[in-house]
Amino acid sequence: MRWRARRFDGPSPEHSTMKYFPQRLWLGFNNRRPSRRDAAFKEWEKNFRVYKRSLRGILPKLSPSARKFFAAALLLHDGTLRRVETGDQINDLTARQRRSNWHRRAARVRLHVLSADEKYLYLLDYRLIRGIVLDFPGPISLFPAGAHPNFGDWGYDELSLKRKSVLQHEILFSSGAAISIEFEKVSVRRRRLETR
Repeated sequence: MRWRARRFDGPSPEHSTMKYFPQRLWLGFNNRRPSRRDAAFKEWEKNFRVYKRSLRGILPKLSPSARKFFAAALLLHDGTLRRVETGDQINDLTARQRRSNWHRRAARVRLHVLSADEKYLYLLDYRLIRGIVLDFPGPISLFPAGAHPNFGDWGYDELSLKRKSVLQHEILFSSGAAISIEFEKVSVRRRRLETR
């Protein structure tokens, strides 16, 4: 398993490998030249159709809740990453480590994401982890906002099949930061938040 959280001085060959929604495309949407902007939107439309087709072979491998979540591509666009949890026993933070429960160690990753309309909190729980990469702030600065360094809005995410039973979920944020998780199992829960 790999975990990297570091600052980049420039583009790196290890940055996000998103195939359908790369950083350059997002920059293209906001280009001042209409011809480049139009070309980016045209490419995005094509890529989005191809990505939806690629999901057809992946979705049957997922639980019903995860299938529904990933089928609704762009569901969390402009959402906010509230929290990232990772560890061997994130469900039981108070348990003491004893020889008798060493077999209970299992790396997990959990993302808590607020939807853009702030009505729902999504909990993505990844198990049987094979790799984790967190690039913050990312090799390319996209659209940073705020007084302090942050992830920014959840931009685009891709689900792909890495190997026979290993899936990869990559997320690109508006700051240019990215998270990539390789896993075998994922569950997704949604909780409606009380209105204020």
